Amino acid sequence: MRKVILCLVLVFSSLNLFAQDYTSLDSGTLQKMEDYVKAEPKVLECSNFLLSTLFEANNLNRLSAMQYVLKWMEGTDYSFSIDSKAVELTEGNNDLFGLYMMALPKVVLENKGANLSNDEIHNRVVELLIAYCKNEKNNMKPTRKLKKLMK
Repeated sequence: MRKVILCLVLVFSSLNLFAQDYTSLDSGTLQKMEDYVKAEPKVLECSNFLLSTLFEANNLNRLSAMQYVLKWMEGTDYSFSIDSKAVELTEGNNDLFGLYMMALPKVVLENKGANLSNDEIHNRVVELLIAYCKNEKNNMKPTRKLKKLMK
């Protein structure tokens, strides 16, 4: 019985070791263009994290990851188009718009060299948002426009 309890304690205590912590990300390290290129894998990791975990408005880990991605988007050579389609899709939902922004680098970085048009990028981002909103555990209600696209 002692061994079982000890094993359970070890298993549960090791679960924290696998949790991702983005609160220590330093966006101040993004100074030169080389820094932005080196940060691409971490940006993709942050985007994947944000699009695969449940939404919590005041979660410091999520906020730190978002801040890092936004800082990277400001200084990278990639350009991101945020037009009326993005605004119409998110219908004033700032949280959903934030996820839209986080999906942009994911699409671009996963399709390097594909030379995607702004419309293709937008469509892939919409697919990611639909998948995110379909999972009720993520706590993100889809807008009317997203609900229509889900059907």
